[in-house]
Amino acid sequence: MECIFVAVAVAACTPVNSKPTRPDTLWYRSVVEPMQSDPDRLVRYYDRLLTMKGAELASELDVARESFEKDKSELNRLQLALLLSFPGTGYRDDNAALALLNPFMKDKNREGSTLRPLAIWLHSELLELRRTDEALQQQTAKLREEQRRTEALQQKLDAILDMEMKMIEREQNLPKKK
Repeated sequence: MECIFVAVAVAACTPVNSKPTRPDTLWYRSVVEPMQSDPDRLVRYYDRLLTMKGAELASELDVARESFEKDKSELNRLQLALLLSFPGTGYRDDNAALALLNPFMKDKNREGSTLRPLAIWLHSELLELRRTDEALQQQTAKLREEQRRTEALQQKLDAILDMEMKMIEREQNLPKKK
């Protein structure tokens, strides 16, 4: 009888639905995120910059400058270069951004850097933008010169037409010889 009582007591303790009490995922897997690589952090930083407006970008520039002054790491260097070359801002300074990127181009110790490909890309984009701006300025100067020449020629043409009209008026006002 004791065996039956023990069997009933053990059976009563077993849950009807025999799901394990432990969750399928371990708690530490859901809490700890993997370390992001520097290129991933830089891309996320740029995505965050895209959502910011003027005043926010200006204050972010101050933060980035301070961070770079405290720690001249490659990531801080590239973040500051991104901010300095960010389009549509009043503080844009492509020359300063290029100066920040030059160590990635010249320093042989940085050839193994994971950020070097992004730095090279940004550097080449800024140089191409500079070349395009210079070509645009040259074309604008040529256009202004052509407009000046056109205006000078138009003034000469108007003067010739005015002289011709005066000559015609004189001929008409001359007394006719019989």
